[in-house]
Amino acid sequence: MKNILSLAALALVFAAAQAPAASSTLLIYDTLSKPFSLVNEVAPIQMSLTHFDTHVETLTDTKVTAADLEKADFILLAGISGFPKLKPDLLAMLERSPKPVMAVAAAASFASEKPSASSKVSAPLEKTKVAYRGQEWTLRLDPFFGESYAGARTLVGTSSKGGKPLAWRFGNRFGFAALPSEPPLSMVFSDVLIDFYGGSQEATPAMVFVIQDYNPSCNPAALRRAVDYFEHQKTPFVVTTQMKEVPPGVEIMPREEFLDALRYAQAHGGRIFLHGGNGPQRSEVFLKEGIRIEGAEDTPSPSAGIEIGSAFVQRIPGEAPVPFASAVPLRLEGGGLLIPANVHAGMDGSANEELKKSIRDISSFRGGVAVVVVPAWMRFQDMLAALEAARSSALPVIDPVTRFSVPKS
Repeated sequence: MKNILSLAALALVFAAAQAPAASSTLLIYDTLSKPFSLVNEVAPIQMSLTHFDTHVETLTDTKVTAADLEKADFILLAGISGFPKLKPDLLAMLERSPKPVMAVAAAASFASEKPSASSKVSAPLEKTKVAYRGQEWTLRLDPFFGESYAGARTLVGTSSKGGKPLAWRFGNRFGFAALPSEPPLSMVFSDVLIDFYGGSQEATPAMVFVIQDYNPSCNPAALRRAVDYFEHQKTPFVVTTQMKEVPPGVEIMPREEFLDALRYAQAHGGRIFLHGGNGPQRSEVFLKEGIRIEGAEDTPSPSAGIEIGSAFVQRIPGEAPVPFASAVPLRLEGGGLLIPANVHAGMDGSANEELKKSIRDISSFRGGVAVVVVPAWMRFQDMLAALEAARSSALPVIDPVTRFSVPKS
């Protein structure tokens, strides 16, 4: 069986756009939504899988064939409203298979010595504590299909009566007793997938600093002071910039003053990313001024390279896609890498306390990257307070351009 690229390897070298995936994954599900709901529960599972170097094929239970099971290296069995209705011969084939199988929510009973194709009744857990890798969260788990199976090894525990686990392993079968739709469950699920895919190494959690959306309406002095701070701390940083989408009714600084501040940031170790539309004509404006564009932020559909921003999933038909929270980088369809902007600075003490909490959560996950986004329009004093709050976590600060190398195709 082909081994999937470990998270540690992802942190060092990222495959080129044309390179074939290291493995194939078959995601089987019964329905997209829970009973009496329109919310797509499969989409967050699919998005979690984009962290890994694997080709994913998604099929409803009625369309699965023996050939599908045979060609897949890894199999996820997701029960959204009930246990997937696989044909008896296919279920028997899956039971005999030595391949890794992840059984999610209503299908979780498959991860046991005597797999059952019948869904157990969901018993929601109110305010249960979920403990994982030194962190603890108080959550409501609904639905919850956790059981204490003899011989199973608990991967994620809960404080529920009887010590029912959230995630466990039984041989080549993995169980996850809830739907990983929202953080921190989606982040916990993504981390458990590292074990599922056989990742043996752990990348050190890290932090990225981003001064976001420096544009001609911002104060160049604040950016220069932030650059001086980063240089004094010997800390790498990113500045995202654009000239086109300037808010109406604001004072615009002289063009050369705006560009000089960017040149100053670049000369003192800053990486300049293009904010917004990633069209060649927009990058060319900066390139002509001697400013290298080395990545992007929130581009519509980047084909390759490094992007900082949000991944979006369509949860409800007809409604706008919503951001997907991730503690780890995600692979883009065109061969690039998305580093989620998952920690946001604010302008008061409570916002910075929330910032520190977000960093603590992210740092508990293997290969977690806390991307601390500080708006360029903030006063330097407020920038400094947020940056100091983030640095108190003692996470190493990395340069995303060198850490996440994306070879050109």
